[in-house]
Amino acid sequence: MIIVGTVALLVFLTACEDFLYREPRLSQTTELTLSTYDGLMAGVVGGYERLYNTFWYGRDFVVYADLKGGNAKIGPISSGRYVTEYLWNNTPNATAWLWQEAYRVIARVNNVLEVIEEGIDEPGVEQEDLDALAAEAKFLRGLAYFDLARMFCQPITQGAGASQLGVPVVLKTENAEPARNTLGEVYDQVVQDLLDAEAGLPLNPMHGGTDPKAWATRYAAEALLARVYLYMGQWQNAADYATKVISSGKFPVYTAAEYTTWDNGGVWGTDAAPEIIFEIYGAEGNSSHNNWDGLAYISNPNGYGDVAASRDVYDLYEDTDVRKALFRNHPPDYVDALWYLKYPGKASVDGSIRVENIPVLRISEMYLIRAEALLNGASVSGATPLTDVNMIRNNRGATPLGSVALADVYKERRMELCFEGHQLFDLARTGRSLTRTDFDGAVNKDIPFPDYRWALPIPQQEMDANENMEQNPGY
Repeated sequence: MIIVGTVALLVFLTACEDFLYREPRLSQTTELTLSTYDGLMAGVVGGYERLYNTFWYGRDFVVYADLKGGNAKIGPISSGRYVTEYLWNNTPNATAWLWQEAYRVIARVNNVLEVIEEGIDEPGVEQEDLDALAAEAKFLRGLAYFDLARMFCQPITQGAGASQLGVPVVLKTENAEPARNTLGEVYDQVVQDLLDAEAGLPLNPMHGGTDPKAWATRYAAEALLARVYLYMGQWQNAADYATKVISSGKFPVYTAAEYTTWDNGGVWGTDAAPEIIFEIYGAEGNSSHNNWDGLAYISNPNGYGDVAASRDVYDLYEDTDVRKALFRNHPPDYVDALWYLKYPGKASVDGSIRVENIPVLRISEMYLIRAEALLNGASVSGATPLTDVNMIRNNRGATPLGSVALADVYKERRMELCFEGHQLFDLARTGRSLTRTDFDGAVNKDIPFPDYRWALPIPQQEMDANENMEQNPGY
């Protein structure tokens, strides 16, 4: 999305036009009006809806992190998608369109927050209701800015740190040409939004529906704070927030028996999976549902099959590890190829591989965050990095470790969180180069760190429309 707004630009970007400016409240349609509590809630729910978009958790954001991070590769069944990402050849004209989607969500929740802050007087609506809705909006804004920072910025723990280029922090939706804030300012906003969300969100979802894990709760805010603090290298905060979620007892780790194989519905084949803290609920009724362009279809040889699994990650597993059973080949045509089927499609929709639930935060990550933080000097009474790592391994059929170092935690994160959109960012934040053995490309097999390409280029449309926008170095 282009942040600035002009008449010509609005014509060009018709899909984004309703978020580039804010109509007078009473001139909006009944469904979108922000003059009532129900209208404000609809605005927030609309923010969730965009998370399922193809450019975000619906496919690209997750695929990019694993394809560019070495867990995935271009499959033998290929339509030509993602070759640019696989080869690390992104340009401003071929970059991540997360930019437009994230700023659409930010614009939407900014509108809601502005109305709440101005005050709304409606019979039957209490201030605590408005405060909780504002907290939910801030959770979505914090997530959006965090994902933008991960995709378009160098890691805050490396190089110039907090002083390097971030993304524009926009807290009011208006026609403007904002410059990029520092990365430290972006992370400060993320943390503040999530702290506000933690303070205002209830423990249980505010909305109804099939999947309670698809709505932000206090636990979701705490889990996301744990991850954000990990990325910032604030080890004690990361450990403390991971512990908050673990200690709640609300999210049991899958046992090996419960860790379902791809041909039996998959790990996320049902709604409200126990390990999930927050997920994107897949439904064809969602206006952002991407039909055959979703994660399940793109990574399944019975679908498009464009994105296959790399043996670099497959070979990490012991044969007894149940996570290994989420990979399959496709005889007789593609015996040597592998696909990852963490997202086989939801069997509840006539076995469709067009619809999937997409995990964003789950309890296994909290144990691994705490283990890494403890190894970096944090302290939590009764917790050890060895116990936390073995909590995962003991529940996956893997041999428990006798001792643990950071390299073990990194490896366990790769195995446990693969194809959930982590590996690229894990390499970057820890300053590790990309090394690929199972690689079929012509160039850029290995990518050193540091390198300008660890931050994707700002879209050219944004550069053309906003004279204050600064491109990332190297592009």
